[in-house]
Amino acid sequence: MTKKAFKSQASSSRAVSGALGSFTHGAGFGASASPLGGVSSSSLSHVYEPPDLSGLTDPNVGVAFKNLQKRDATTKSKALEELQTYTQSSGTGPYGVEGKMLEAWTNIYPRLSIDNSRRVRQLAHDVQGQIAISCGKRILRCMPLIVGAWLAGIYDQDRSVSRAAQESFKLVFPSEEKYRNVWRMYQADIVQFSRCVIGQETPNTLSDERTTSPDDALSKYTRTLGSVISMITNLLETVVERDLTKCSSQLHDMLEDAQLWKLASYSDAFVRRAIYRLLVVALAKSKNDLDPSTISATVLTSTLHCPQTGSAYDYARALALLTAEIPSVWTIYYHGTGKKSAINRLCHFLRKGSQGGPPEFWCYIEGLIRDLPAEVLGHGSYEANRHPSDELPPIMEVLEALHDGIASKDEPRTNSGPAWEAYLSTAQTIWTSLESSGHRSQLLLSSVLPILPQQIRPLLENSRWTVLGPQQQTICIKACIQVLRQDGPLFADQWRTLSGHIIKDITISLPERSEDCGGSQDSLGAEAKSWYGLQAALLTETGSSFVNDLLSNTLDLELEATISTLKAGNGKPYGAAAFLATAIELLPESILTVERIKTRLCTFANHDIPDLLLSPSANNLIHAMELLQYVCDVRQGFTRCTIALAEAPESALKRDALQALLSSPSIASNSSLPLMAKESLQAALRTDNTNDWDIVVAAANNAKAPKDLTDDILLLMTESLSMDAQRLPSLHGFELLRKHNMSLLVDYTATPKGSALLARLLYLADDRDDVVAQRANGLARGLQDAMLAGSDGSQASGVFLNLLKRNFDDISTESLSVELLVKQAQKAFLDSPEADKPGLIGELLPGPDQWSKALEPFLAYPPNPSIATTNSFGGAIAFIKNAVETKLEVSRDVNRQSLLLRMGRFVVDLLHDTNAFDISTPEQRLVITKNLAITLQLAGDNLSLQGSMPLWVSSKLDKDVDLVEFVARGQSLIASWLHKIPKSVLTENVLGQLLEWSLGLSSAAYYSGRAYAAIVTGLNDLLGPSKDEDSSRLKTIVNSPDTFTAIALLVTASGGQGLLHPCNELLTDLTVISFDAEPQKCLHCLVLLNCILYGSENLIIDVSKQRLIFFVKHIVDELPKAVITGQAEIMKALYAVLPLIKDIYGSFWGVLVEHIRSTFHGSVTDETLPLLSASLRLLSLLRKPLMQDGNDDLLEAWAGHRSYFAKDLIGLMKKLKDPSDEAHQPRRIVNELLRRHIAGLGTDIAEDVEGLYPVLASESEALQTAAYEALHAIVPAKQEELSLEKALEKGYQANLPDELLSLILAPPSMDVDVESDTYRNKLSFLRSYLLSWKVTFDHWSNASYALQVDYAGNLAEGTYLANLLDLTFSLLITSRHKSVDASKFPIETYEPGQEPQERDTQALMIHLYYLSLLNIPSPAKTWWRDTSSRQIKLPIQNWTEKYISPIIIAAELSAIKEWASSQTATDDTPLTIKVSHTTREVTASIPIDEQNTSISIRLPPSYPLSRAEITGIHRVGIPENKWNSWIRNAQGQLTTSDGGRNALIDCLLAWKRNVTAALKGQTECAICYSVVGADRTLPKKKCPTIYREDFRLVRSNPEVTK
Repeated sequence: MTKKAFKSQASSSRAVSGALGSFTHGAGFGASASPLGGVSSSSLSHVYEPPDLSGLTDPNVGVAFKNLQKRDATTKSKALEELQTYTQSSGTGPYGVEGKMLEAWTNIYPRLSIDNSRRVRQLAHDVQGQIAISCGKRILRCMPLIVGAWLAGIYDQDRSVSRAAQESFKLVFPSEEKYRNVWRMYQADIVQFSRCVIGQETPNTLSDERTTSPDDALSKYTRTLGSVISMITNLLETVVERDLTKCSSQLHDMLEDAQLWKLASYSDAFVRRAIYRLLVVALAKSKNDLDPSTISATVLTSTLHCPQTGSAYDYARALALLTAEIPSVWTIYYHGTGKKSAINRLCHFLRKGSQGGPPEFWCYIEGLIRDLPAEVLGHGSYEANRHPSDELPPIMEVLEALHDGIASKDEPRTNSGPAWEAYLSTAQTIWTSLESSGHRSQLLLSSVLPILPQQIRPLLENSRWTVLGPQQQTICIKACIQVLRQDGPLFADQWRTLSGHIIKDITISLPERSEDCGGSQDSLGAEAKSWYGLQAALLTETGSSFVNDLLSNTLDLELEATISTLKAGNGKPYGAAAFLATAIELLPESILTVERIKTRLCTFANHDIPDLLLSPSANNLIHAMELLQYVCDVRQGFTRCTIALAEAPESALKRDALQALLSSPSIASNSSLPLMAKESLQAALRTDNTNDWDIVVAAANNAKAPKDLTDDILLLMTESLSMDAQRLPSLHGFELLRKHNMSLLVDYTATPKGSALLARLLYLADDRDDVVAQRANGLARGLQDAMLAGSDGSQASGVFLNLLKRNFDDISTESLSVELLVKQAQKAFLDSPEADKPGLIGELLPGPDQWSKALEPFLAYPPNPSIATTNSFGGAIAFIKNAVETKLEVSRDVNRQSLLLRMGRFVVDLLHDTNAFDISTPEQRLVITKNLAITLQLAGDNLSLQGSMPLWVSSKLDKDVDLVEFVARGQSLIASWLHKIPKSVLTENVLGQLLEWSLGLSSAAYYSGRAYAAIVTGLNDLLGPSKDEDSSRLKTIVNSPDTFTAIALLVTASGGQGLLHPCNELLTDLTVISFDAEPQKCLHCLVLLNCILYGSENLIIDVSKQRLIFFVKHIVDELPKAVITGQAEIMKALYAVLPLIKDIYGSFWGVLVEHIRSTFHGSVTDETLPLLSASLRLLSLLRKPLMQDGNDDLLEAWAGHRSYFAKDLIGLMKKLKDPSDEAHQPRRIVNELLRRHIAGLGTDIAEDVEGLYPVLASESEALQTAAYEALHAIVPAKQEELSLEKALEKGYQANLPDELLSLILAPPSMDVDVESDTYRNKLSFLRSYLLSWKVTFDHWSNASYALQVDYAGNLAEGTYLANLLDLTFSLLITSRHKSVDASKFPIETYEPGQEPQERDTQALMIHLYYLSLLNIPSPAKTWWRDTSSRQIKLPIQNWTEKYISPIIIAAELSAIKEWASSQTATDDTPLTIKVSHTTREVTASIPIDEQNTSISIRLPPSYPLSRAEITGIHRVGIPENKWNSWIRNAQGQLTTSDGGRNALIDCLLAWKRNVTAALKGQTECAICYSVVGADRTLPKKKCPTIYREDFRLVRSNPEVTK
């Protein structure tokens, strides 16, 4: 290294180097006074020669190594991350990292491993592992230099660093064998590294004092010391003794060195723990290497008095093992005397307690004292003031110190038990070592027996004897037994003394009126539990007759005092009653065996307790009687108690006594008590009083209570759940029962009576009252969980199955919701064992009888005839017979759903989410599939036409959406079941049974045929058409009387040539038969023909054209004769056939067109809707150019009726406009077809435009749209004509149509339930209202300014616009948490139906607001300005400024720019216009005297809500007052103008007229060309040529200008 390079190191490093010697490899830093000296220089010192980086091939690696030598931890971390990335990208073995990098890393890694930054240390170990893997065996030559730092990192104080070192080491040495071999092979290097750290390093050698704070330097040193000591400890544990030959001498020297063991009193707990653990291992593995004298001086003398927080446990463990292995360290090798004597230092240590250590600390302390040499305990300075007697030997100082440590306030509560056990064991040891009986008794009396009274009667002055924690009684019992065994008479004396104190406590307890009466009596109860609990335990543990006699004598005296106190206090001292009850409960054997005690208690129970019942002692007295019934006969006492309660007036004491009696076994034999319980129940249900409920719960919870009583209580509570006034009290009662006796509710619910309880709770869980719902749900859930937990869930399953059966047999408004039934069924199914599931399915799913009962009323109900429009069976609906045409009355649940729908929804939801269908029986699958298929058809009809098949009665939008999903899921389920097993027995059985049920002409046959068709169609869609169709059957089906069966087969036929024969046959029959003669056959044939024509579209091509011509001519002639259904079927057939004969001439075209017109003239009913649908479809076919090309007859027929169709269709629109088609799919289909026709008529309906305005108010969206589209096209075109008429005719007043104004007169109120039918109607009304406004604003398109003013005047006559804007912003801003984002809508245009309903409405309202600001800004501004609420006004302004104003401003500026460019250049007073879109400004100027007079109009950001500002820029030749007047006039005109987008232009023209008028008649000066007035007055302005104002002089004296 060059001098220059070395010079870059810190100067303090040179100072250290000079002080410790030259820096050369293999030499020490200098002489050392320690035996550890002489080892090689430490690789951890901050003074080192930087690594040689010149040989590195990658310059980035060199930069990283240089960064590692910097002080900043972040720089080092990033450098290590770069090295890690580089190493990972390198190969392994010979292709791994280069040798130069390895050398550099070996030099720098040990220092990085002890860096102050946790992240640096962690990354250093990670990189070390990666480099070792990359180098392979090349790392071995570097291992002696790095193994110490590497292994020491495993014991780093930081867990993340330790884990990183372990993982990197295991990455290189993965097996346990390799791990141990490393320790064995490099043991000498490990020991040498450790000796160097312990012997040579200091905080200042590891850290540079100039850049490192003293605390950081000490922390680094401490961490390094602890790590290397732990590493040596692990070396001793890991390497067996015979393999430690390489370092045995070095290890011996190290373990003998005092400098190492002086660390036992080091200030940091991490180092101390490491030293103590090393001592423990050394005692076990290398005891001979330890110097007892050194250990005694360092570990005992210098350490016992030091704080051991964080290391007390390890220290106690080390002391215990050291005392056991080398006891002489306390005697021979211990040199301290006086205050430093062994016993004094030990007592000092013991007084500090565990110092935060674990409970095991005291176990080692016990062993330590037990193993202490006797001479240690026999010597020491005795402090007289620490003991009650000077005669006690010094050994007692140890016990006193131990007690002080245990009683210390810093001692953890969890250590109390082991600590007191250690104390008692130590006391036993000391008692044994004492020879004097007096000393022994004094020891027991002063150091053991105080535990007993403090446990029973705790006193503050004796708190140091309090045993904390759960082992209080255990410690007390051990202390008592210990004294009993050592000195029985002494124990008896103390026991009698304590009993006397207790008797005194009983007799002098505080009176009732005392402030602390309650506390005094409660403390007696606690004292009784401790006292008699201790006696019971002593009797159990000892079994001694001495103890039994002693306790019986004291018990007799105590009971006598207790009874006397109760009698004297009339039961008020309830603490004495607690003493009595506790004694009887805990010492029954003593009472039973001592006759005098037994007699006294029985007499008291039968004669005295009834008189004391109405007192605070009632609970304890009755409890005592319950206990005494097993000792003596107390029935007389119970009877007298009942009589006393019945006669006593109502009071709190009576309720408490009654509650206690109802909880006693006497309830079973006393008939009066159940009556009292029921009276309390009635009161509780009325008032929800907690005291009454306590009485009821007590009776219900009594195991001895008659079952009739508990059943009656629960039944009455269940019935109360149905009463609004008693619902909450009853729920409260059930909650109390759940809390105290859930098993009672579970058992009751399993009974037939009790099954209603769970049903009612589940029903209330959906209650509208959130409080009721929440509480009921909690009860139901808890009850179900409890039932599932017991009896393997069978109890809960049985209850639920009964509940489910009731819900399938009949329903009411209190029936459970389907969702809840499904949830419960799924839970029962999933929780049941696999073996039980097949049987459970039969219980869960509805049976055949239940399906039949639910289907029967609906299959007897006639379907609505308009349904023919929506399904492939078409007009076959007319064949249904035996249907009852009366109002269908069925039971419904609270959601107005029928039993059939509930069953269908239950089956679909259950089978959709479980595999129940897969493991059900074939019979169950058949029943489910066929009945569900029919149910879905019925539900589909009610979805198409609400109320047509009333499975449900809905007034909620979301309910209809749910039912649409139900139908879709049901159809999907059936298809998936049959798709899984095509051509299976199930498919054949289901289809066969449905086809069989379709025979006949009943409503059931109709729906069975439809279900068959739906299933087969679904299968064909999934699997393709069936190829094994029975063609012979299709040929004969035409003549089948079973129309529905025939249709089902034809609809599902594959469309092959097998249908050609029946098609020809039907066409032939229909060519000859007449509706007059055979109406039913005609209709039958038409329906079947249409099934073929629409099911197989290309089949008709193969039919003879001549046959088709004959068919058409005949069937057109039959049209007037046919019934309505027949006409509809004829129209449908013609729609399919006419395209094939479009080139055939004939009169039938005219007849057909005329008949189509005639269908529009009739009334509109559900029966005529199929006919209207077919007529409109056929009309759309005839209007197609493809049909009319080349057929003059058709063209002529159309031309003759074209003008009439507009009037007919508008008339039909008026008939259809009400009611709504929202829930009427057939009507909606007709309305949509009509809309398309209206849109195609174009200007043909211009003459009948007035008839379209009422249709705007239709509840049908399609008709609204049709009317709007027609008016939207006609109204703007008509304005040009009206504008011309307005201009030509003086006094002409244009008006908006009255019909239109009536539509926008009043806006709808949207303050209704968004899910109700009313809301649907409101939405339709809202759309009608908004579309009417759109048509209103269409009047401004192509209208002249004068015409627009007239229209604006019409609107100003009422609050039309204010109503619109109020509604608009109530929906767009004020009623929402966040305003609607108008940027997502086309603000300047509107196309109906382009968005979902809500967004379409929002788009229309935004567009109307834009039009109002564009066309009539003044009324809009007035409305906004008059808005009183600032909370509304400001958001409207901000919203307008953000979304609308930019468009309005851009349109205004563009209009001005376009107008300016159209001005002629020949104007006498040219007006120059400049438009700036950026600044929203218009500048107008007029040239005067080679200057410009100009003004500017600036549009504000919220224009036109905020007014435009007009400012004069340059005034030329105009008086200031006149100029200001012009500005004010222009501003006023701009503010009040109703001209919309022309207002700015009008303002500019007005200003121009003012300037022009002011300059009119003025000429230029002949000399200076300045303007001179017409009255020959001169301007006050100076002449720009001669700079003079005396124009008269100039004009009279031309010489002036020379």
